[in-house]
Amino acid sequence: MQHLTSSRAALRELLFGLANVAGFMALGTFFFAVATGACAQSTATLPSPTPAPRSPGLQLSGTLETTFVDQNTAGPGQIAPEAPGFRNGSPLSPNTPYDLLSSAPLTPGVAGIGQSIVTAAFRTPALNLTLTGGLGYVNGSVTNASYWGENLIPALNPHMGSQALPYAIVFPTAPGQDDSIAFRASILGGSIATADGNLVIKGGYFDLTQTSRFVFVQPALTSVNPAIAYAPAESLSSGLAGSDIWQPLSAVLPLDGIDIVGKRGLATLEVSNAALPSLPGTSARATIGSLFIEHRDGTRYSIEMLHAQTSGAAFTTTTPFGADPMFLPTSQGLLPTSIISGQQQTILGFSTTFHLMPAWNLNAAADVGRAWYGAQDVALPGTSAPGGYYHLGLVKTFGRATAQLDLYRMDARYATMLLPYGVPENQWSAAFAWPGQWLKSNYQLVDNNVLGVNRQGYRLRYFVDGGPLEVRTEFTDLRQIDPETTITSEYTGFVDGFYLPQLPANATLGTQRRYALWIAWHPRFGDLTLDMVDDELARPAVVAADAVDYHVPQAVLTYARHLSPNVLGALGMGRFGMQGTYSEPIGFGQRLYFAGAIVRESSHASLLMSLRRTIFSGIAAFAPPFASPDFTGTQLIVEQRYQM
Repeated sequence: MQHLTSSRAALRELLFGLANVAGFMALGTFFFAVATGACAQSTATLPSPTPAPRSPGLQLSGTLETTFVDQNTAGPGQIAPEAPGFRNGSPLSPNTPYDLLSSAPLTPGVAGIGQSIVTAAFRTPALNLTLTGGLGYVNGSVTNASYWGENLIPALNPHMGSQALPYAIVFPTAPGQDDSIAFRASILGGSIATADGNLVIKGGYFDLTQTSRFVFVQPALTSVNPAIAYAPAESLSSGLAGSDIWQPLSAVLPLDGIDIVGKRGLATLEVSNAALPSLPGTSARATIGSLFIEHRDGTRYSIEMLHAQTSGAAFTTTTPFGADPMFLPTSQGLLPTSIISGQQQTILGFSTTFHLMPAWNLNAAADVGRAWYGAQDVALPGTSAPGGYYHLGLVKTFGRATAQLDLYRMDARYATMLLPYGVPENQWSAAFAWPGQWLKSNYQLVDNNVLGVNRQGYRLRYFVDGGPLEVRTEFTDLRQIDPETTITSEYTGFVDGFYLPQLPANATLGTQRRYALWIAWHPRFGDLTLDMVDDELARPAVVAADAVDYHVPQAVLTYARHLSPNVLGALGMGRFGMQGTYSEPIGFGQRLYFAGAIVRESSHASLLMSLRRTIFSGIAAFAPPFASPDFTGTQLIVEQRYQM
């Protein structure tokens, strides 16, 4: 009977997904017909692209990789005072042990990972058919395999909700304390496409072909892809020189569902219905439709719409607008919690880029988004309201230089759907950890790399790319739009991604400034890069418990050199600090030393080796027992990759 019920539920979900796709396709068909009709005349005079040579029959391609991770740590910071409660579901995050550059945990353990992804393509004169399958094997530390190797295939990936590996937040102090073994084989997806590629239907796990990042962006990886050099999260880097011989296999978590892409003339229409990563016992699903019109001179117009909803078990979150809201007094301020369920989110966005003054090489971009949010059993029914996103950008190029001005505003109720994933509180970090544009154990539906919700301001950039010396600079100034209080934070959908609520009588507005500099020098003896970011965050306080005034200096110096045409080596050092006040004194940081090499063994095989040493030190700036956060760690990663 239970099997019959689950089958009926799965059937209903499939029919609902197909109905959503049909609805979005009906909405998009009108725009698609208008756009392609308007573009028909402009495309008639353009030369037809020469079709790529097609080899009929069956072809196989794929990747095989094996990864070895060995990490050891020592020191009292391996187990922070908040660890026992955090391990049992408390939202009060520990100060340590985690890597400040990525928020990935630093815990002792040895892990071996083997993965293979193979795609079979069958081509006929009219159609291209593909089927992709994956094999995955993990043996050893579940934490290290989940956070420090290549992104695991969905059937093994705990960040996507898989239960194959018994991942849970633990604080091991020696190797072997979180070990497990798992093997999975699965069909990852397939596609049917016309020979000219103008119509593609994909099913299973897939990445979007197009999207406006202020309407939807696929969840970023919570794991750290193996690399031989490191950078701050807000880096302006264009990548390590010569690293094109080794690219990560994935940069985002895939979607799971149905995707249809149609092209005609300058227009591309994409409609998708897919499951999003979520907690066990919960479900999150999104239907997305987008229409892009791209001219060959770089002018682009787009419209995109998303509707997402959650179902299943209610969950606790660190926002108070759900049911049973509470404000827990902690050493870092008032920590809000509530129980949320039955969320609905709709986002509609328009975007354009165009040549404002072609003779002056001056281009412009404009984005406008509108979002509507609702949930069941909220703290204050009737307080939901739409939120907006607005962006205006100007870009001027001259020679190797590019100057850019961007104006931004993202309201406190824009794209605020709460989407926890993996396991509860799967991001390890303190409340004042930075970058902190969103709630730590959740991902946001939209891109928040520049600014988070409840922020407005501007960004200035000046880049000089190419040549023996490259320089990139940035200054960003952002302000809170609405004060976050114990009342406003209970309004349905109101989120502030960083500060904690204040009492209404003490309400103030916070600020953030970001300074960034990236310099790359390419002399004959190698490539030297200096990567620097400094975030300054402040919020005036009437009472000491609300005081926020600190800065986060980050710097990484890297030297890379081609030891031969097929061998790239790199070594460097970095520092990530936090100094100031976040309700309590803050004064600790991380020093990093690293070295590594990438070896191209053949046209199909490559090897990566990375060794890093972490030293974490500072003051014990949290409530008794005032245990020291100091600890050290050594990590070795070796990955062998073979591509067919």
